[in-house]
Amino acid sequence: MTRHLRASPLFSIATVAVLLAWGAACERATSTPRVTSEAAARLPKLALDEAGAFPLAAHVESADIASGAMGFEKLFDAGDRLFHTNFTGLDGVGVLVRPDGTKVNRFAPLGPKGPAAQSCGECHNTPEGSSGGTAHASAVRDLAGKGTPPFDVRAATSVFGDGILQLLAQEMTEELQGIRDAATAAAKAAPGTPVRRDLVSKGTSFGSIGVTVGANGKETVDVSQLAGIDPDLVVRPMGWKGDAPIVRNITTFASAGAMGMIGEEIVWKKPGGDQLRDLDGDGVKRELSVGDITAMTIYTAAQETPTDVVHLATLGYVQMPSADELTRIDAGRTLFASIGCASCHRPEMSLTNTRFEEPTLRGNGNYYDAALAKLDTHYDPKHPAAFDILKDAQAPRAEARDGVGATIRLYGDLKRHRMGRLLADRADDESGGGDGETVKFNDKPITIPADQFLTAELWGVGNTGPWLHDNRAGTLREAILFHGEDAPPEAGKPGRSEAQESRDAF
Repeated sequence: MTRHLRASPLFSIATVAVLLAWGAACERATSTPRVTSEAAARLPKLALDEAGAFPLAAHVESADIASGAMGFEKLFDAGDRLFHTNFTGLDGVGVLVRPDGTKVNRFAPLGPKGPAAQSCGECHNTPEGSSGGTAHASAVRDLAGKGTPPFDVRAATSVFGDGILQLLAQEMTEELQGIRDAATAAAKAAPGTPVRRDLVSKGTSFGSIGVTVGANGKETVDVSQLAGIDPDLVVRPMGWKGDAPIVRNITTFASAGAMGMIGEEIVWKKPGGDQLRDLDGDGVKRELSVGDITAMTIYTAAQETPTDVVHLATLGYVQMPSADELTRIDAGRTLFASIGCASCHRPEMSLTNTRFEEPTLRGNGNYYDAALAKLDTHYDPKHPAAFDILKDAQAPRAEARDGVGATIRLYGDLKRHRMGRLLADRADDESGGGDGETVKFNDKPITIPADQFLTAELWGVGNTGPWLHDNRAGTLREAILFHGEDAPPEAGKPGRSEAQESRDAF
């Protein structure tokens, strides 16, 4: 039966046209779609079988990197895809067996939380891919290994600028160890006379070191006056505690600890280890190759350099702040310095070498995995993957300095500071080497006090909340106020934050 519609104020000709179009669409939706062969070729093909998500045709091999067959652009692209892929069980994501042999569910095996992610980009996703992460991406650390609270929480940091931080640390380590070596030479020239030298690099003071050489030639090194650095004088710019020297450390252990994607280099280092072993019991034996880890390291190290809004506006990324806003920025900058914030959050450092290498012998050999180099001859610091942060990194890039190198506006000092009892962890931590193992001094493990943290760089702080190492600060004001307390211990007493006076002035 055909129904005739009469036009009225409530049922107009336009309404009829809309209904007719809707009816035609319904008819098309319920009939077999007619697609030309040319259009069909462009349609995605849906997989009808289970498949892994590994994004490359094959693993990246370190031999291809050393030979030059995998240059920077290819490595960056491979690292990009590996970083953002949501891996599946067929790729080996998750863990089914703990290191002690206990069987567990795939995504809750190693501690109170994690591995629970399927990709690096799942945690490093705010405000852009590969940057920081929101509160849900926090890791929960169980240093005591008991599986019971209280735990230490770690926020997912932005990887922007990490390659630059490693470059700065390499140069600082060379300078600091050079000062130590000069002190040793002076002590040898005057046996029995103590020689003490201040340790300053790129404007950051790390205290002083003393050396005495006895008549028998025995050297005695006094490290009691060091400040914010380990006795080996290696600047470790990675991690909230400053406990890792290289970007690769973070890539390797975050892949394993947060995703259960076990790099073959971890397998090789285990007693009796080889690339055929399935350490996490998920049926996949080669989850990430040495070359895969290198590719992700290069990708993260070559991310953009955080910078301020005025510089972004100058480069054409955002609108220039208004005159009133510029006045407020200048006033804030002046206050920032006057109340002492800039003593730790130093506005800038100079960088001489702008070439990032993985692996590298720069930094007196402290910035590569020497243990891995013995296991994989193609992980070779003489033939590294490399790029220049001024030419090849993602834009916006660091600012070239007149003459040579770059000016790095990081608002940090690459030094650890005591932040007081409110921010302290539950226990001391251990410092690591390029191979990820605990480093020792005089045959004793180097430990980091529970209340000591690396100065957080502020060069992207406007985009990275919530703030502090455990996300406890929901605003920047809160973050500043947590730098001390209303009723702190007296000056010089344990538990007092080094930033108490600046916090109070704020």
